[in-house]
Amino acid sequence: MLSIVIPVYNNQELTQECITAIRENTRDCELIIIDNGSTPPMAKPWAGFIDVTLIRNEENLGFPKAVNQGIRAAKGDVIILLNNDVIVTPRWADKLVSALNDFDIVGPMTNFASGVQQITLDTYETKDELNKVALDVAETYGDSVREVNFIVGFCMAFTKALYDEIGEFDESMWPCSGEEVDFCLRARQTGKHIGIVEGCYAHHEGSQTFKIMQNAGECNYDIVVKSCNEHLGKKWGMDFWERQEIDSSPRPEGLCLNLGCGYRHLDGYINIDNRPECKPDMVCDVIPGPFGGLPYSDNSVDIVRAYDFLEHIQNDKTIAVMDEIWRVLKPGGIFESLTPDAEVGQGAFQDPTHVSFWVENKWTYFSDEAHRNLYGIRANFTIESLSRKEYGQRVFHLHVIAKAVKP
Repeated sequence: MLSIVIPVYNNQELTQECITAIRENTRDCELIIIDNGSTPPMAKPWAGFIDVTLIRNEENLGFPKAVNQGIRAAKGDVIILLNNDVIVTPRWADKLVSALNDFDIVGPMTNFASGVQQITLDTYETKDELNKVALDVAETYGDSVREVNFIVGFCMAFTKALYDEIGEFDESMWPCSGEEVDFCLRARQTGKHIGIVEGCYAHHEGSQTFKIMQNAGECNYDIVVKSCNEHLGKKWGMDFWERQEIDSSPRPEGLCLNLGCGYRHLDGYINIDNRPECKPDMVCDVIPGPFGGLPYSDNSVDIVRAYDFLEHIQNDKTIAVMDEIWRVLKPGGIFESLTPDAEVGQGAFQDPTHVSFWVENKWTYFSDEAHRNLYGIRANFTIESLSRKEYGQRVFHLHVIAKAVKP
């Protein structure tokens, strides 16, 4: 069973819009509404055939305390925390719950959120237009889930078992700000996986409760955020908000190669290109042969970085190049790749210098034993993360971090 937990402080009309969208787009769930001191007290909302539990607090105890109350009262084995200023779209819950098969905490994309969950889309004014935008997002991203260190808590799904394992939300942060980040980072500490379900879109009005409280003189937004950030910074480092992405480049340590560097030379790397005019640290053709190949011994390199590189390798040479990269990497050495995604968008095909095309499934030829054996591919990697990054105008890239598997 699915339990949807919604804390509410005033703004009951917006809450009913949220509940109506849930009723229209969700099956087999219960609603747990925590009225956090609203004036007047919130009446039990109509939700059709959905079971509703209303918990009343006589004062505003803050978002973390409210969600802990709601989760403790939940009957379901899957919890979705939802702000009351969120409008969900068709199949939203199905997509989030399905992603929990591989991830431990997940959230959707939206129009209003800090960090990488926010995307810019066509304007919508009606429910039908919103649902059409959500359908377009689903068609663009499919079932892709982007792994991150944390998600923003306007909408987040996880199992009750996870909550029982890592503990409740930090109630010391009143009224709220960053408690979901703390929850996610605690989960990450125990080896759990956090993901953004990129094909799931929900509308988020944003900061509505904060606006009500600030207008009533009940809190100062800037002071609240500063205090909560200092609290979390002591625990996770003051740059925690900047570390949402898990697939950012690893720090260069040891012997690191930057293939096809062009004019983008990186500190800590040996910058390699086959064009002398780019003034690389080393002029080298990576394709192995009498006059090519990387001049490094087997198992000697710690990191190989290949941004906008593989798509310039002719298709009949890609296996040889991947084998060469794998050859020089140490066991467990990191291979980081960024290629235009030929499955979505237009970035892979608009550049006439691209001579091979990369999609998510192509990486199975270098990570799956059956595929490798069928074609005699030596390169053997475990895929640590694979995600799509949008660079505007429907240009998407696949970002891959893999580790070399050696006998």
